[in-house]
Amino acid sequence: MNIRKRLPAFESKDYRLWFAGQSVSLVGTWLQNTGQSWLVLKLTNSPLKLGVLTSIQFLPSLILSVFIGPIIDRFPKRSILLFTQIMYALAAAALAAVTFGGHAQYWQVLVIAAVTGLISAIDWPTRQAFVGEQVNDRSAVVNAVALNSTMFNIARVIGPGIGGVLIAIVGIPWTFALNSVSFIAVIISLLLMKAGRKPTKSKMGSYAQEVREGTQYIAQNQVIISLLAIAGIISLFLLNFNITIPSFAQLTLGLQADGYGGLMSAMGVGALAAGVLMSLGGARLEPTPAYIYGSGFILAVAMILVGIQRNFYLTGLLLVFCGFGMAALSTMCNTALQMQSPDNMRARVMAAYNLVFVGSTPIGALYAGKISDALGANMGFFVSGVIGVVFLGVMLVFVTPRAFRGLRTFAVADSSAGGGSQTVGSSDGLDARAAGVDKD
Repeated sequence: MNIRKRLPAFESKDYRLWFAGQSVSLVGTWLQNTGQSWLVLKLTNSPLKLGVLTSIQFLPSLILSVFIGPIIDRFPKRSILLFTQIMYALAAAALAAVTFGGHAQYWQVLVIAAVTGLISAIDWPTRQAFVGEQVNDRSAVVNAVALNSTMFNIARVIGPGIGGVLIAIVGIPWTFALNSVSFIAVIISLLLMKAGRKPTKSKMGSYAQEVREGTQYIAQNQVIISLLAIAGIISLFLLNFNITIPSFAQLTLGLQADGYGGLMSAMGVGALAAGVLMSLGGARLEPTPAYIYGSGFILAVAMILVGIQRNFYLTGLLLVFCGFGMAALSTMCNTALQMQSPDNMRARVMAAYNLVFVGSTPIGALYAGKISDALGANMGFFVSGVIGVVFLGVMLVFVTPRAFRGLRTFAVADSSAGGGSQTVGSSDGLDARAAGVDKD
């Protein structure tokens, strides 16, 4: 198979523009993530307070996700994303401004994190729903998801590594300043794009009615409910690496900023490997229950093993497996959900996904911070991994046989699963593929 068939999403100019702009911007995002976590631990020396910061940053997604879907459908997605990228840039600039003087305070970081969280509650479901409008051929959308994951995880490798070096050489504030500048790339790409200039729906009904319809559709579809449960519980208890990794690096292994950046990059290597494998699957790649559970168990078992040892190099190796499982699981769940959703429900389904996958972070961050504070940073990994193994085992044995009814792939939705899921080729569903992005 030639490279054009392997990477069909790149046939679209709009997607190429998006990929180029986001590739720059996401490196900046990981620079800021690295600097922000290290700054809070430097100011407070407390994993719990780092968890509080993360909770505040993700709290708006928990509160607002249910109401965002119909709003996204009412406005051009390109316009929404232009607004969110500009606001992200301003928030990063504000964080740089308060830290350059060397007198940053914890409460200032919390306020800026809350503003960033409000922006993200709008941005994340919008960009997930936007991918389908960027590609020329709808059969290329799943490839766009995999490429998005690859792009995100390349940044996950590069960003923390550069961030750790920057912190050691020139200081934490530069990670925020460079992130602010990086948004220029994605803003330019959006200005050049033709996609997303019109609302998804030409006729709008009552906002309350649209929320109600979306809730009913999701509640009646057992496949969607099961996928949301998997995404939500895994996100809640396992995907708190912004707390567990810096805490483990500083408090358990006694590392400096460069060592912490190295561990973050190690996890990024695993996530990148998953993204590359899925990208090269081309239009043939389809999410299956086996892929979802397999990647989930890889993630959970690797976390258990991280928690029972204290060797830097072994930790890095195990974090490669954590990153692989995390990236594969999130991409497969996201894609499967969109395959089960007709066009007129997709934004609302993805808003629900954002609620459970991202909106659970405030609670999960407090959980991870408290566990690490009370029992040690290594137990944050160990306990979370055990919860993951038990939960996935229960789902696999008791829930999946009934909900998925023997589905081998989500490429063809099971109309009997409830809620009128669309089969491939229907006018309301994606032709055969769907897209999404990882949790940041």
